[in-house]
Amino acid sequence: MRITDLFESRDNSWDLMQVLEDFLPLAMEELEIDKLPKIKLVPIVKDTVQPTFGKFVNDENKIYLGIEERHPLDVIRTLAHELVHFKQGMEDRLDDTSGNTGSPIENEAHEVAGIIMRNFNKRHPEYFKLSAVDVQ
Repeated sequence: MRITDLFESRDNSWDLMQVLEDFLPLAMEELEIDKLPKIKLVPIVKDTVQPTFGKFVNDENKIYLGIEERHPLDVIRTLAHELVHFKQGMEDRLDDTSGNTGSPIENEAHEVAGIIMRNFNKRHPEYFKLSAVDVQ
């Protein structure tokens, strides 16, 4: 299966897709996961609880990523965070309080995503030169 087959939408720039193609294998390796959830790229993530650039919906096994006017590395930073939540869901560690600011689950997602991003950025410094995603 091609990584791009996981995405439910492709109304984004080629640059972002290339970054995702390079990013997802590294993230899977670092998170020690062998499968991925569906990933829906949207201009803006709609959430009634808190404004956000991304969210993992455990019941749907799906990540929603807002991409409009965001740098591709910013988008994958959000993806890294949500992939940590995906793994936490696979481990049955999520509950109604998991997304609360400062909760151990949320803090773990921030921490692990930061580590993944530092490792990715060392391998691919060329992506810092990219422009923000234009969804039009």
